[in-house]
Amino acid sequence: MSGAPKSAMLLGALVADAASLGLHWLYDPDRIASIAAQRGAATFAPVDAAFFDGVPGYFAHADRHAGMLTQYGEALCVAMRCMIASDRAFNDSAQRAAFAAYFGPGGAYTGYIDRPTRGALDKIALDQVPSGIDDDQNPALTRLPAIVAVYHDAPDLTAQAEAAMQITNVNAVAAAYNAVFADLLCRVLNGAPIAEALVAAADGATGDVQAALRDALTTPETDSTAYAGRVGRACHLPTAGPVMFHVLRHSTSYADAVERNILAGGDSAGRSLMIGAAMAAARGIATPGGIPLDWVLALSDGAAIWDACRALGRD
Repeated sequence: MSGAPKSAMLLGALVADAASLGLHWLYDPDRIASIAAQRGAATFAPVDAAFFDGVPGYFAHADRHAGMLTQYGEALCVAMRCMIASDRAFNDSAQRAAFAAYFGPGGAYTGYIDRPTRGALDKIALDQVPSGIDDDQNPALTRLPAIVAVYHDAPDLTAQAEAAMQITNVNAVAAAYNAVFADLLCRVLNGAPIAEALVAAADGATGDVQAALRDALTTPETDSTAYAGRVGRACHLPTAGPVMFHVLRHSTSYADAVERNILAGGDSAGRSLMIGAAMAAARGIATPGGIPLDWVLALSDGAAIWDACRALGRD
């Protein structure tokens, strides 16, 4: 089983997000390494507040359990379902309505609400467009795999990607990273090897973004946990973006990339969507180096999620 690259890309983003849930926002790499050693892996760790006792971190997911998505993965699923209902198109007003219906009061979502989501809900309630707030954090990228799956070869890809980002984030730095990762995913979907796609996407950036991404690709440090300790483990894209590039640069498989990302600590779930999407687009599903089948089976509501991935990612 390999899966069409676009469907695999979408599933890869969501499986990586779920795999990161248990240790998400744990900022102590020694604690993460200890848990991983005891369990045999950092992926799909149980949701346990004791993991966070006495070390830097924030236990945000008490309402979730292993196999479920974080708020990042949930936001991608909302975007995917809305695009499927809109005949595989991004409809800005429909997306805002779907986002508010799911994450807002009375919605189906139970769990942590991050700053961009709170800000977007407030602005949607006031009918403000765009609904995003000035914020450079990882929620800016959550809808990007869905956009790339549909618009990867369309002339309006950039416009659609920015419109999707502005559901929650209106920020120049976020827009720059959004464009970089759209470029990266498109190159991988078009058959470029990960290493080649990373270099080209970094070269296509400008200014501080380009410098940071080139550093991630050329640093002699091959340990992503150590590299994240140098540049930062937090949610902001100027730190998260280079860590994502570093993880992708040094990973040998989908499983290695997701494990490496969680071991790096901090906002591992926020980074996981781009890492999982790129690796799965390149490696497929249940193939050597692809998404492990047992990880797919560990995903809560996996059948419904796979149906949505196929419906949106079909050629």
